[in-house]
Amino acid sequence: RSAEIIVLYLSLRLDGSGRPNADTIIKHNKNRSILIRKKDIMSDKRPDRTTMEGMIWNANHVLDQALDPNTPKIPRGMIKNCKGVILLSMAEAGFMFSGSVGSGVIIGHNPEDDSWTPPSAVSVGGIGFGLVAGSEVKDVIICVMERGKVETLSAETQVKIGGQLSATMGPVGHEAEASFNFNGTSEIRGTYAYTWSKGVFGGISLETAVLKVRPKENARFYGKENITSKEILDNTVVAPKDMGVEDLHYKLDLLSKGKALVLTPAQLEKKASMRCVADEAGVAAKAVQTDVMVVNADEETKKEAS
Repeated sequence: RSAEIIVLYLSLRLDGSGRPNADTIIKHNKNRSILIRKKDIMSDKRPDRTTMEGMIWNANHVLDQALDPNTPKIPRGMIKNCKGVILLSMAEAGFMFSGSVGSGVIIGHNPEDDSWTPPSAVSVGGIGFGLVAGSEVKDVIICVMERGKVETLSAETQVKIGGQLSATMGPVGHEAEASFNFNGTSEIRGTYAYTWSKGVFGGISLETAVLKVRPKENARFYGKENITSKEILDNTVVAPKDMGVEDLHYKLDLLSKGKALVLTPAQLEKKASMRCVADEAGVAAKAVQTDVMVVNADEETKKEAS
């Protein structure tokens, strides 16, 4: 089979020989070659987030912000002792939905051997779509400290934050590490949320948000029709290689050790490459997705105001 060529921009210029010019990079990923403009390596552009590929890319982006040396630190004990993490992109939308909407993944964690499960796809808002367009995006990490809560989240049902799952803003810094006594014998309970907007640490209202597993997207990504979120979060499923899952586990391990991360040029290049893969997956998946609803927040806000 011939290699697929993904062109990030149709206006990409070629030199006289027909080859990419010096402003471009050819990145090989599995059976495809990806053409990337060098200036886009540092771009904040997000890929399509209706697919697992896009949600994994965004989950890695969320962790990049959490690992930034200049951002307030999540206590390492919070990550080391959690039973699961939820990594989301969200937008606060008060027009046609009451509360927040978005998409993301949940990953299970076993503190005893420090292993992480593959990701399971989730939506926020109860309708299973990628993310509202035109609205300000907030990135969220939710640390789930109780195994029972993870099991609740693995069910093929809706879970209301503030109802079945009560989340509070998580503490940051070394003082929080000490006050929580993560090394003590008593179990840390509860669910704690950390959010960023445009790279700035902040807050978001989660009280009316509804989390829902996306079984069809899990089936598409893992290539198994009847796969369940429970199977994924019980670590009985193998994730596809070179799709960013290994990076998620690596970054979560860094967080659990209290370390920071500044992306190298090679890592930035890989991030740009995976953005292209996610966009391609989004285009291909639109023909088969039945749980996706596209919403433009700016347009809906204008309608409400008229």
